[in-house]
Amino acid sequence: MVSAAAIQARVPAPRRPPRAGGWRLRLRAATGLLLAVLLPACAAKPRRDTAVWAPVQGVVPAAAPAFRVAGRLAVSDGHDGGSAGFVWIQRGERFEFELRQPVSQKTWRLRGDARSAVLEGGDGGPRRAASAEELLLQMLGWHVPVAALRDWVRGLPHAGGGPVQVERDDSGRVRSLRQDGWRVDYTAWLDGGDWPTRIRARQEPYSVRLNIQDWAVARD
Repeated sequence: MVSAAAIQARVPAPRRPPRAGGWRLRLRAATGLLLAVLLPACAAKPRRDTAVWAPVQGVVPAAAPAFRVAGRLAVSDGHDGGSAGFVWIQRGERFEFELRQPVSQKTWRLRGDARSAVLEGGDGGPRRAASAEELLLQMLGWHVPVAALRDWVRGLPHAGGGPVQVERDDSGRVRSLRQDGWRVDYTAWLDGGDWPTRIRARQEPYSVRLNIQDWAVARD
């Protein structure tokens, strides 16, 4: 587990070009950002969450553009990695992603929409960029498909992405999908239904794992 002190010491300046061998340090520093998306004892609800949330039972994932998901996130670059608890709220294009490092209880919040993104909780005050992808590229040195993840986390191909290859299980649920250079595998679902609870997204050498403990949808 990466300590808060290590994270504070290793977060680079926002627009510093990546240096050879330095991306592992950036990955450690950005573990608190990721995701991402987890955790009864590790993360609280985001401060601005005023929606009324309902269980997902009986709701089709494709019909729920507004959702809240919580659990645990782990990221790896093939050599190094880390994990954090998260709560992720998505309402259409607007999102708020909160992560908490379990030992120090330090919290990061990544929020924004299709036009801007802001990271709060790091040293030096909030950091801003035109998109979450750009902001995470500055911090990690590699592309995180944030827009696609809002579909992939629900077991759906990304509507705005490229061609997709889908494999389904005997129940018709997506077992894996390949899109935009990523492979996303689904190995468990909530109460045997359509909402995924264990997800792994890979684009070698990078890997993002989600262990989801709670799903909710916004009530009209």
